Amino acid sequence: MLFLQFQLPCHFFLAYLEDYKMDPHAATPLITFSAFNDLVVSHELSLVRCDIINRGIEENEARKVVEQVIQSYLHEDEYHTKVQVFNKNPSHFDVDDFISFRNQQWK
Repeated sequence: MLFLQFQLPCHFFLAYLEDYKMDPHAATPLITFSAFNDLVVSHELSLVRCDIINRGIEENEARKVVEQVIQSYLHEDEYHTKVQVFNKNPSHFDVDDFISFRNQQWK
């Protein structure tokens, strides 16, 4: 499980959830990525920069994770059924359902 933290304007930090639980201030990010929206209006395009900070994750896994985070925020249906539920009403978030959903997507 990964913990994701978002910081404005558009930066994401991902760390192992267990590391974050032990000490939120000392949890080392596995991956960081930023979205640059300068070209959205003129070209309908955003650039993304991703850095693997900790070699505890393979490049192909990191790519999949970043793609899934972006997809979760871009697709309105998934955003409302997964992201908002987790952020605003975590007691109604079904972790097992989420894991099953992701496993199906990753196959």
